[in-house]
Amino acid sequence: MRYAVGPHRRDDRVSEPAGAVGDVASTRHRQRSAYPIFGNRRISTKIISVALAVASVFAAVGVVGLMGNRDLTEHQDHQYRTNVMALSRMAAVRSAVSAQQEAVLSHILSDEGFHRRNYELIIARTDAAMDVNLAELHHIELARTQVVALTAFEGTVRLWRSARDVGLTASRAGNRNQATSIMLVRSAAVARSLKDRADALLGQLVEAVALGVRNAQASSRNAERLTLLLLILGGLVAVALAVVAARTISRPIRETMDVLARVARGDLSHQVEVRTKDEIGQMGNSLNDTLAILRDAFEQLQHSASHDGLTGLANRALLRERLNAAAPHALSGVPVAMLFIDLDGFKEINDRHGHAAGDQLLVAVSHRLLAAVRGADTVARLGGDEFAVLLDGMDTEEDTYAVADRLLESIQEAVPYEGTELHPRASIGVAMWRGDIDVEQLMQNADLAMYAAKTSGKGKVTRFDDWTAAVPLDVRVG
Repeated sequence: MRYAVGPHRRDDRVSEPAGAVGDVASTRHRQRSAYPIFGNRRISTKIISVALAVASVFAAVGVVGLMGNRDLTEHQDHQYRTNVMALSRMAAVRSAVSAQQEAVLSHILSDEGFHRRNYELIIARTDAAMDVNLAELHHIELARTQVVALTAFEGTVRLWRSARDVGLTASRAGNRNQATSIMLVRSAAVARSLKDRADALLGQLVEAVALGVRNAQASSRNAERLTLLLLILGGLVAVALAVVAARTISRPIRETMDVLARVARGDLSHQVEVRTKDEIGQMGNSLNDTLAILRDAFEQLQHSASHDGLTGLANRALLRERLNAAAPHALSGVPVAMLFIDLDGFKEINDRHGHAAGDQLLVAVSHRLLAAVRGADTVARLGGDEFAVLLDGMDTEEDTYAVADRLLESIQEAVPYEGTELHPRASIGVAMWRGDIDVEQLMQNADLAMYAAKTSGKGKVTRFDDWTAAVPLDVRVG
């Protein structure tokens, strides 16, 4: 199921997730009922006010309906909170699994010292996080299938930890080849199974939330039928009061049903407009809070799937999407260019100053790239020390080369690090796109141009040329 959570900004800068829950809560103070005196009273008061105009029997029927609706609201609220809490706990476990597997591999590949001790701390912290969240999941009322999946996942966790400990023991003993063989060959299936089981359980919990929404939709429909029946009985004697009751009881339920129907179809972009402080208003507030939590969760998942975890830049998949979107511009004659950037000497910086220095250098370079291009352009990290920049809709080709020169100059400025300075250098390849080749060929051309820059001395900008393969910018023609 694909969830629509609103359009994404075309901006690769890292930003904090929107505080959806706070935004929903702040709007409650601005929402007003069309009938402030009558609308904010309890449902029982509304129904009894209508019933007194008809008969004492009708009042008793209204109280019975109210109690049932209130129990329904409490049940639905409990179900929402339980499912969302379980989803949050399992998401934390899944995040800890990924962080720990990365830390184990980094531990094996690193030398004895500060970084290895840091990786061991990460492994210990993620172990503790998994244990705490798994223990909390056992205190939540999970469905039978979810309990079975949780038990299977915990069994896989034990297998993973056993294999991990063997690999770490070999790594601490200095047997890097043996540790690498254990983790990347013999234990690879266990690592994949651990992630797969975590994803499967997450999927069940997401489906549980959706199932709770569908059940709430059916229950709300029954509540609406009861409310409409009471309004019909009272309307024969008190039409005016029946209209007011219809607007303060039936309308919020219909709007809630409309929102629930959209949620059942995968659309989380709407919320219930709460006009009252009664039980229906409380149900609407609970539903709005739940939808806000789900929107944040899916937005974070979508962002993680299309952006680099270290720098926050677009990843290779998102870059391809932007390239496909830019194809009509290239075909229409608007200058579109692809720049491939590779940092020169990055491995030496990593080996000399450590991985933390390398990470800080990559983040600093990403900030400089973003600052040097327009908001409509796309900056991506392809992996390691390789970056790409898509310039979409330049005024002239010469502007493209000027941007490339500016990027090179910006990258090569010193980066402060722990009392010293890191001096990055880069080679940049430029390929113009006129719509006559596909995306793969364009990226290959930019890669060839970048390779030509590295082989001809590094620290320069080289463009791809259809006839001569690659030539330096300072001798380009036309």
